[in-house]
Amino acid sequence: MNVLIEIAGAGVLAYSAVTVPRNARKARALRAEAKAKAPVNIDPAKYGLVPAAQLDSRFAGPDPEADAVAQAALAGDWRRAAAYLAGAGRDWDLRWYRLGILVHAAAENDAWLKAWRTEYPGDPSAALVHADALVVLAGEVRGAKLAKHTTAEQFEGFHRLLSEALPACQEAAWMAPEDPCPWIAQISIALGLGWSHDDFRALWAEIAARDPHHFGAHMSALQYWCAKWRGSHELMYAFAEQASATAPQGSLLPVLRLYGLMEHAFREPGEPVYRQPFVQAAVDATLDAVEWTPAGHHRLPMVRHLLAEALFQTDRYAEAVEQFRAVGGYVGSPPWSYSGNPVKAFVFARTNTFVAWEKAGRPAAPPRGRALGY
Repeated sequence: MNVLIEIAGAGVLAYSAVTVPRNARKARALRAEAKAKAPVNIDPAKYGLVPAAQLDSRFAGPDPEADAVAQAALAGDWRRAAAYLAGAGRDWDLRWYRLGILVHAAAENDAWLKAWRTEYPGDPSAALVHADALVVLAGEVRGAKLAKHTTAEQFEGFHRLLSEALPACQEAAWMAPEDPCPWIAQISIALGLGWSHDDFRALWAEIAARDPHHFGAHMSALQYWCAKWRGSHELMYAFAEQASATAPQGSLLPVLRLYGLMEHAFREPGEPVYRQPFVQAAVDATLDAVEWTPAGHHRLPMVRHLLAEALFQTDRYAEAVEQFRAVGGYVGSPPWSYSGNPVKAFVFARTNTFVAWEKAGRPAAPPRGRALGY
């Protein structure tokens, strides 16, 4: 009997020697898995960041002048709006940016625009605001949902307004032959009405003849060439590469490749989009462009947002930290605006960037050209 007890005891010990470590390893693995799935949090104040509850999802960055002009227009002061647009002079991209501020105000309430057009019916700037406001209204009527979630009535209104916008754009172009903006406004019409590649290339030729390196035009045209509209990943990347390669020094157009990456990643979330061979060079070129851009440039906030995402996706955390700090409390820009919850998308990328940077010992970002004196 004692022998049997001893044998049984030895068996228990042997069993325990095998199973206890195995169970412990399994428990540790389960805890690690649970920890990996748990939300990562940081104290924004610790890093001088704006808390999630205070983030502004309307704008890419601060622009007090634009806010004041829009409010004045909505209060009926069209003269201030006219002066704001005229103040861009022949900086066609700045004119296009300022036009965007005004057309959204007109889409909200166009009484001031009607007063402007009544008093000066031959004003090409008023005609331009009217034309592009029709395009914006068309987009609002359609809504931002996928086609399968958009009603026939929404599509009918969308196409009707775009059809009205086209002759309005053509009128504005006739009134100001040197201005590329009435032609750029037609890019959205080409998207919505399904223009052929040949028709779009003819439109692009008109734009390029007036301003071949127009930032806003390239950002809009990339939408035409991407897979979700009238092109493909290959056509989109080819367009972005051509624009980046021919851009003059000081241009922010190198970011176009990062915009294409974001479009690709959004459409194909399972693909290793940010591991493509050209990505690091594209990120570096955009960082260099930002380095040489004046701090108050109207396009800089959007470029920084796209850079922050690309740097996060490519594990360049020290440089991403700099971009997240630079954009501050604004998240109204791609890539975050592509999400159903821009604040959540931004906070996820920002939080994980700072956590990874902290784990790496808070390294400094490598110096770039300007810091090195060339």
